[in-house]
Amino acid sequence: MLATHPRHIVGISPSSMTRAAIIIAALLTLGISGTADARAPIEGRWKKGNLQVDIKPCGPTLCGTVVKASGKQQAKAQRGSGTDLIGATLIRQIRPIGANNYRAKVFLADRNIHATGTIRQIGANRLAVRGCVLGVVCKTSNWIRVR
Repeated sequence: MLATHPRHIVGISPSSMTRAAIIIAALLTLGISGTADARAPIEGRWKKGNLQVDIKPCGPTLCGTVVKASGKQQAKAQRGSGTDLIGATLIRQIRPIGANNYRAKVFLADRNIHATGTIRQIGANRLAVRGCVLGVVCKTSNWIRVR
């Protein structure tokens, strides 16, 4: 009789189906929370090598300001553009252009170059920062979130 009832599948009891539904619901919930982590906000402290940058609001957009740099990096910036690297804003006008993607203006202090840029957030703890001069010469660097 069990197999002929419309709510029963041959060989599977109602309690097994309930357990399976609970497990599927739990897995879906974990998957959703994992997606939410991947979309963590871009704000915070990020590093590339010895350089650390705080990305935080500045006016209606976000900016990236240097909070830590090696002596070598500071000397290169001073030679290249006369910029004191600590406290310098290297990324300005960070604006969202899609899910986990941003457009920005990037300043390369060691070369005294202003470039257009994009930032792609790859998970909660990694950024791909890309700067392009004249839309032709581009360079991408990976930044890691500082905890």
